Amino acid sequence: MLQLLGRQEASSSVENRHVDGVEYERAQPPGAISVQSLTKVNTLEGTGNQESSGAVGLTISGLHESIFELDLPPQGTLYTIVDLYFKHVNPWCPILDRKATLDRLFGSSVPDEAGRVLLHAIVRTTLRFYRDHSLTSRWREQYDTISKQKILLYAFENTNIDALQALMILALDVLGKSYGPQSWTLLSMIVRNVIQLGLGTERGVTLGPPSYQSVGTLQEFALPQPTSWIENEGRRRLFWMTYILDRYACVEAGSDFTLDEQQTDRPLPCRYDLFSKNQAVETRRFFGPGRPEITVNHAENLGSFSYHCEVLRILSRIHKFLRNPIDIVSLVDFEKWQATYRGLDRELDRWLYSLPDGYSRISQLCHSSPTSRISNWIMLHAAFVVSVLRLHSCAAYPIVRSQIFAPSYSAMQRCIAAVESLREIVQDVVNTGMLDLLGPHFAFSLWVSARVLLVDASVMNTDINPNIWFFLSTLEKMGQFWGVAKRYSQILERILQEYQEAKRVALTSPTSSSSHSPQSSGPKSLRDMRRNAYDLSILLAQRSASALQLPSVKVPASNELEYYEVFDFFNYPRPSVVVVNHHPPLTTTSAGSKQLETNDLESWVRPKTHFVSTNFTYSRTDPDWLAFQPPQD
Repeated sequence: MLQLLGRQEASSSVENRHVDGVEYERAQPPGAISVQSLTKVNTLEGTGNQESSGAVGLTISGLHESIFELDLPPQGTLYTIVDLYFKHVNPWCPILDRKATLDRLFGSSVPDEAGRVLLHAIVRTTLRFYRDHSLTSRWREQYDTISKQKILLYAFENTNIDALQALMILALDVLGKSYGPQSWTLLSMIVRNVIQLGLGTERGVTLGPPSYQSVGTLQEFALPQPTSWIENEGRRRLFWMTYILDRYACVEAGSDFTLDEQQTDRPLPCRYDLFSKNQAVETRRFFGPGRPEITVNHAENLGSFSYHCEVLRILSRIHKFLRNPIDIVSLVDFEKWQATYRGLDRELDRWLYSLPDGYSRISQLCHSSPTSRISNWIMLHAAFVVSVLRLHSCAAYPIVRSQIFAPSYSAMQRCIAAVESLREIVQDVVNTGMLDLLGPHFAFSLWVSARVLLVDASVMNTDINPNIWFFLSTLEKMGQFWGVAKRYSQILERILQEYQEAKRVALTSPTSSSSHSPQSSGPKSLRDMRRNAYDLSILLAQRSASALQLPSVKVPASNELEYYEVFDFFNYPRPSVVVVNHHPPLTTTSAGSKQLETNDLESWVRPKTHFVSTNFTYSRTDPDWLAFQPPQD
């Protein structure tokens, strides 16, 4: 067990332990470990207790004394949990060097407060992989609450790399449970600290301590000069991991990015072995609008984490591109949109061809190499699939269409091929028992792929691809480690139950017509779900025309929020005109916008007269603007 804050060193004994062939000598207080104080130190959550509620704002030092009474697990357990962290988490979130971290936490000296907070973050995030029943469920629940308080309190009082590392590892746990309000608050806090500490840029000058007592605050955000390449590269990796978390979260929510790439100037992180060897190297750096141009390029120093950051830079541009409204009845606007679309597609192809040769042998490596060594490459493949689906789904399954903009069958094929490539990798992952080595972002790729199969069935008017059941069962298995995967599986299960019920009703109905046959009733139910999701997105995007008018209340119908969760991902491209959802094609006019205003609602887009349809089906007679067309003589 770690020496607790405020205990005398004289009362401690010394324990030696070998980890990875290195002997670590640790000061260790005698006596059994007790967690009974957990029920007494939950100061931040006390309700009805005036003294405890006031402690947060009035007596921070007193809060420190009480909140740091919590014991970490016994030392033997602690070693095991930290080892599990470097097996299950650090490969795809490589912000810590293993040897340097072990030296810091289990060296001859007792770790300081920052080290203990880092330990709490590691233990909290890794407990999901620790199956020993010596830590009871009650202990885990209590520790879950208190450890978060410790980390947040330390980060509130300390703006430094130590606090940011602990927050980052805490974010993996929180985001791995749900993309809820807590997750967004924590992510915003991390991004703000990254910006304040200047981690988004390569600094040419470091501000040293002034020779006088300054009353300004600039010095409080100045980081000291890094003492080693490991420390400097660790800061770079901390920035890029923040970038990754922000990109996944905002793509999931369909919102603007929190971390502005235009204000960042960081080369990609290097290979992990170079990081661990403390070997300073150049990697790859970008410049230009959106920074697509390469100015420094040493590909031999790039690793899977480097390529993961790089593909998410492309995903960022795809996400921004899709969020820009398009006038789909304007040939000029559509041609510009089409050119950008093709350019992003070429970027993805170039990135894929630039990968090392071993990337194409992931399936083989799953059965031959140590699994933890290739888990980060599997996460990389999943990130690429998400990027492909994010780009091509807008052309394959557009929410609106016009005379010049229709669904592309070629884009549909690209989407289904990407989903199949992921399924093959997931099959190998399941067969080799690697699911516990992959993070919540892998679960997100399964979630995206499963939704593509749903929307494809609705558009093509066919039964759902049976692979969706494999994705569902895999998400259920990942749910024992990451709560967000369990939530994905529960939503999918509800949608599939409703889909099957629609087919069952059509099968047993004595008056079923050809338009409501069992074969077509399932896809029709999916189209109805998508239409409801689209209607809800339109309502949520509308704004009141008057500040005096209270917003109306929309009570979601049964499973309507689940429809939105599934199908809002496909509400692209965003039209730059008002589109009201009808089954047949609809002509939208200025009168239509007046009708919206009479309901005290104002659309977020400008009205224009044009011919637009929200018919969620595909006909092979539609021209495929994405298909290859040979040059004409």
